Amino acid sequence: MSQRNFDGKVVIITGSSSGIGQAAAILFAKSGASVTIHGRSENGLQKTMDMLLEAKISKEKIHSVRGAVTEESVLKALIDETVSKFGRIDVLINNVGISNKEGETNSRSMENLDYIWSVNVRR
Repeated sequence: MSQRNFDGKVVIITGSSSGIGQAAAILFAKSGASVTIHGRSENGLQKTMDMLLEAKISKEKIHSVRGAVTEESVLKALIDETVSKFGRIDVLINNVGISNKEGETNSRSMENLDYIWSVNVRR
């Protein structure tokens, strides 16, 4: 499969501190895109940043936003900081998703279902 050219494009990838989002961030950056990486884990974001730098991606083409997508201020920061640094947004990969609230023992409680909805759908 050929790799698409994203030279000059700006991509936000939520949930890019690990897993599929992390791999997507690296792939987009290697394809020429400037990337905004996002996640809740400071260590995970640093690992993604390190992997991008190891892949010879210029630090100027990487921006990082930490926080939960359930917080409106984090969503605003994703957009505002990306546009401020790179001038626009071309692609959004909404990779964040959960199957249960952390520490929740009753997966069918309304509180848990509301939280899942807030993370996976509302934002």
